[in-house]
Amino acid sequence: MSVVERRHSGAVSITQRCKTAASGIVGRVTGAGRAYSFRRRRVVACGVVAVSLALAALLASGMHAALLHSGVMTGWMLIGCLFLLVLIGVRRRIPVLPLGTMSVWTQVHIYTGLFAVGVFLLHVPAILHGRLIATGYLEGTLSGLFWFVSASGVYGLIASRRIPWRLTNVGEQVRLDQIAWYREQISRSVSDEVQSLTNPAAISVIGEFHRRYLSRYLSGKPSWLYLIYPTSVRRRRVLAGLVELNRYLDEEDCRVCGRIAALVRRRDDLDYQYALQLRLRVWVMLHSAASVALLVMAIIHGILAMRFVES
Repeated sequence: MSVVERRHSGAVSITQRCKTAASGIVGRVTGAGRAYSFRRRRVVACGVVAVSLALAALLASGMHAALLHSGVMTGWMLIGCLFLLVLIGVRRRIPVLPLGTMSVWTQVHIYTGLFAVGVFLLHVPAILHGRLIATGYLEGTLSGLFWFVSASGVYGLIASRRIPWRLTNVGEQVRLDQIAWYREQISRSVSDEVQSLTNPAAISVIGEFHRRYLSRYLSGKPSWLYLIYPTSVRRRRVLAGLVELNRYLDEEDCRVCGRIAALVRRRDDLDYQYALQLRLRVWVMLHSAASVALLVMAIIHGILAMRFVES
């Protein structure tokens, strides 16, 4: 092998080693070639958001130094983020179209919202000085709505991870639209248990308890206070009342009380599921409606601002 060929092969080997080392570093940072863990995806996504915000801040600072309207750039950037955030609702309503998985859309939604909060701070520098709500009717409503949507998004992020876990601990899960039917079946089952009694003493004791407490509990709906903060206070009171009846009953009638107590626990589990599922559904409705209203008001604000800039 000649000297020229040896030099050429040495240069090629050095280049290959550099490429291999660089690809190894990139692979360790990004996790290329293997499945992303949740922590790795979160670190990479937060890094992308941080770099994007840094670039946006540099661009806004350069435009401000050049006496250009940096607020126009950050404003339309915000409108683009809001439009992308609203698209997740469209994706949820048309699951048939090949638009990617819902989990990917959710991750895009989360980190786009985080980026939008950073751009909003660049767009309204007065926030950094403690003025969270802008002056003026339109600007004040717009900023208040933005913070409401952001806060509800943070709540939804926490609730969408905690509520399903809490529902799995209850037992068999029932859809929200089926809970009313199961409540009615439980109320009928309790009435059948009471009517199946043959002992006059049991009929008097359990029948009176059913008329005064059980029927009202089983036929009613959970209160607004329970829907806001579900507790087991009602169930404990009813079960304690059933336990108190056992002293007046024989062994067979105590078994009837035991079956009624199991139905009461089942009813309380249904109410608990209803409260948690309703909380998620109300959050989705409020967050979606507020997001659409925010996008519409942001577009109106952008059009008015552009007229002011052009003049």
